[in-house]
Amino acid sequence: MKKEIIAGILGSLGLLLFYFIVMSVSSGSWASTISQFQDLWYWMILLSAGFGIQIGLYVKLKVKSEKLKVTNSGKAMAATSGTTSGVSMIACCAHHLSEVLPIIGLSGAAVFLTRYQTPLIVLGIIMNGFGIFYMLRQIQKVKSYHIK
Repeated sequence: MKKEIIAGILGSLGLLLFYFIVMSVSSGSWASTISQFQDLWYWMILLSAGFGIQIGLYVKLKVKSEKLKVTNSGKAMAATSGTTSGVSMIACCAHHLSEVLPIIGLSGAAVFLTRYQTPLIVLGIIMNGFGIFYMLRQIQKVKSYHIK
């Protein structure tokens, strides 16, 4: 299997694993974690798939760039979109963190993440879309450098 496909699958599974770990720790219950995932599975799958595609494209871009000795700025977009995806996943379990966050002075964050859970997930999906589009453009640029 190609390196970028493996990286994409691992990126997607890694983001889902991140969700399950954070949700399990914050809720203290595996049943609650599964219930939350069942409620939002379509958003979670879209978010993690988009992130995985973006990671796969980043790896492809990196490999092509190294072969052709071209520099690229795809790393910044992958990091930005990855952060957005992670925050979106955290938003799903923020209501379980509402007991802990006020203790560490982040009660506003818990309220914000809980109230805007779905819009934050949608924002993460949109950011993944921008990231995928950006990576595809960067790959095209690298190919055009090779043609010149």
